[in-house]
Amino acid sequence: MLELIRRQKEEETKPIVEVTPRDVLFVGSAIEILREMKEKVDRIDFRLRELERKFDERISERVLSESKFVQDTAGSEDIVNKIIAEVKRVSRPLIPHKEKITIVESKRIERIISFLQDHRTLTSSQLANMMGLSRTRCNEYFKQMEELGIVKGNEMGKEIFYRLVE
Repeated sequence: MLELIRRQKEEETKPIVEVTPRDVLFVGSAIEILREMKEKVDRIDFRLRELERKFDERISERVLSESKFVQDTAGSEDIVNKIIAEVKRVSRPLIPHKEKITIVESKRIERIISFLQDHRTLTSSQLANMMGLSRTRCNEYFKQMEELGIVKGNEMGKEIFYRLVE
């Protein structure tokens, strides 16, 4: 009887959720992405504080005219747009149904997406030259990405040109 009670207590103390090494890798990747995003947000925050400081420097003795004020703040919108473009360029693309693919495939798909962002359209042959893989393997990646809804292929003659889905 005592043995039965001990077993029940041991079973109650066992964790309900099991964490696999794959889960740990996904969490690690998520932390890395969040860290990169935090750095970008910190830069934006720094620039915002700098702009606020410029606005606060408007002393009563030296009141800025409206046109001068517009000139001083006009560049800030361009800077914010450049920062947003840089964040989009540097940040990792989100892959739908990521749980269906391995970590190696995920990294390669991210590389393929970045190549497609730079070149707009690519064939399997072009991608093979860029990545150092076989044309057949690159074609398999494109087919897999097409099934995931990441790319769309357009046939032109004998070749298929792949582009990112908007």
